Amino acid sequence: MTVTKQKITITIDCNLYEAAKSKYPNVSGRINELLSMDLYGSDEKSELVERLHNLKLEEKSITKRLCELEKEELKVETKNTNRESVIKWVTEVYQRNGVVGLNKLEKECKRNDVDMTEIVSMMDQSGVVYVKFA
Repeated sequence: MTVTKQKITITIDCNLYEAAKSKYPNVSGRINELLSMDLYGSDEKSELVERLHNLKLEEKSITKRLCELEKEELKVETKNTNRESVIKWVTEVYQRNGVVGLNKLEKECKRNDVDMTEIVSMMDQSGVVYVKFA
């Protein structure tokens, strides 16, 4: 991209020009830079602010989704732990009594928030004997 330049005359305060000459080796370049920042910098600033805002919204959305996933993982872990607890209970009762009462199993499943049909299915597969009341 070629930048075209044009020699023009502008009016500037003499003291300001002398001070600028002593500070900047290229006053014309500095004036171009300042005008460019003044004219286009505000657009860039608003674009950056907009982009930052969108990134913050995206971060918020991602954080929310991460929290949801962590809650789901915790539920699965809790469910597995509770299921293992009920299976341990079934094993102990079966070893002690030789039979498991479905009425007591139902109470244990409710207490641990475990699906009773799942446990009964596992008992069937393992050959655990159960009765309606014990």
